[in-house]
Amino acid sequence: MKTPFNIIIKGGLIAFIIVLSHNQSVFGQITGLDDWRLYIDPGHSQKENMGLYNYSEAEKVLRVAKHLRTMFLEQTDIQEVYMARETDAESISLAGRVDEANTLGADFYYSIHSDAGSPQVNSTVMLFGGWRSNGVTVEKSPQGGGYFGEILDEDLSGTMRIPTRGNWADRNFYLGIQFHHDNQWPYLYVNRVSTMASLLSEGGFHTNPGQQQLNLNQEWKILEALSAFRSLLEWHEIDRPSIGVVAGIIKDAESGLPINGAMVKIDDKEYVTDTYESLFNQYSANPEQLRNGFYFIDGLTPESTVEVEFSREGYTNFTESAFVISDPNGRTKDNITFLDVELVSNLSPTVTQVTPESTENLLPTTPIDITFSRKMNRESVENAISIVSEVVYEVEWLNDFTIRIKTDQFDFLSDYTLTIDGSIAKNQLTDQLLDGNGNGEPGGDFILEISTMEEDSEPPFVIDYSPLGPDPQRTTRPIIRVVYDEPVMENSIVNNSLSLTSHKTGNLISSQQRHSVIKGKSVLHLYPTTDLNPAESYQVEIKEGL
Repeated sequence: MKTPFNIIIKGGLIAFIIVLSHNQSVFGQITGLDDWRLYIDPGHSQKENMGLYNYSEAEKVLRVAKHLRTMFLEQTDIQEVYMARETDAESISLAGRVDEANTLGADFYYSIHSDAGSPQVNSTVMLFGGWRSNGVTVEKSPQGGGYFGEILDEDLSGTMRIPTRGNWADRNFYLGIQFHHDNQWPYLYVNRVSTMASLLSEGGFHTNPGQQQLNLNQEWKILEALSAFRSLLEWHEIDRPSIGVVAGIIKDAESGLPINGAMVKIDDKEYVTDTYESLFNQYSANPEQLRNGFYFIDGLTPESTVEVEFSREGYTNFTESAFVISDPNGRTKDNITFLDVELVSNLSPTVTQVTPESTENLLPTTPIDITFSRKMNRESVENAISIVSEVVYEVEWLNDFTIRIKTDQFDFLSDYTLTIDGSIAKNQLTDQLLDGNGNGEPGGDFILEISTMEEDSEPPFVIDYSPLGPDPQRTTRPIIRVVYDEPVMENSIVNNSLSLTSHKTGNLISSQQRHSVIKGKSVLHLYPTTDLNPAESYQVEIKEGL
């Protein structure tokens, strides 16, 4: 049965209102919401608040909102669910959303967002309208956003399996918990101007690489919507329905990276994790960049035991028994069987990278890093290495994947052949021999030709610098730059190779030093971390040893 649309035109603004037909019958329908009207606000519009991989907050939260609306319309007796926008093309102002909700007489305003910040940060936070008055936190009227935030705070962070920063009165969050705020009203516009109970949620960070790769997945957005749906039912003190869900993340046992294209099967239900071809090509030109390994299978029988089969070409099949947990009136996480697994590769290890890319005209002392596709048995690799012409060398493992060959004893203007014997070198977990020549068969040798450069008898010298000495600076923290005619050996650069001192007092100025090689030339930068005195002169010194 099609869901009818009512269209209201007001002040040039067209509001699409989806109304569930009174005579629509839904199996197992949840009752008690027929006189309650929900306004869902997917934050922002179009591609606003762009996150990593060219996927915006606005795009993500719109899809979470649409899934949430569908859950209410298909599973409950609710009569009206309003949405601020329906498509990525629509643009609606902050005032337009709140005015629409007020005009429609909604009973609750729920604004869905995700957060931005450092790539290392990921958490949820809930913000209801509130402030501090004479040492007491006060919630705006009508109340209810704070209680919903209390429920969703625990539920969403548990479902997403990330930390939470808590459930906050918005003015307390942004301005601190003061004894008495000067402004005795909510801080956020959606909380301040809306005339109904309201909450704004931040569901993780779209600037966190791991979280954002999950955000790209369609079922992940269903998972977030499910948490909000069940939390709103709890807010109404309505019994939640039983669900049967198994979900998790599949990773490579050695690299720890999520696996694309893994098949998960439970009885007749199947799920294939996202791949470059199925999804990630829309967000990256690099087939190896994006992966989430996420799977989500629902419609299982609660409190049953199922066999979960995992498979992927290049990996050993794996089967795990799982009990489909069910606690209908518990949190959403208490109704999802999270089953994360690691699959073990069955492919022979190969060499995936050599650094530097070219070993022609190599400067002796430049280390050569060889990276393998799998964790290697270190002793077997070391025993498998030989170099002709004969030369003394040392090895160092950067990790179980990468071995470093030190070339300090290599001669100038010489040729060497480095061989890793594929019949000796093997990986850690399964003792499979190295496929050194990359022909798909174990036991092949890896061979690397190396030629060294002519000895450079001239030391590096400065060819450019800035700022120029006598010129007065227009900033109290000038960037100091020194350019050499050739690359400077990294291990000859020590802390304070570049130093900045007061010409008057001789005191060292706190600074940060950076080195990079640009177009075959070393560039040293020095960044003062404190303001310089415009009335003083300063001296830059380059220490010996470069």
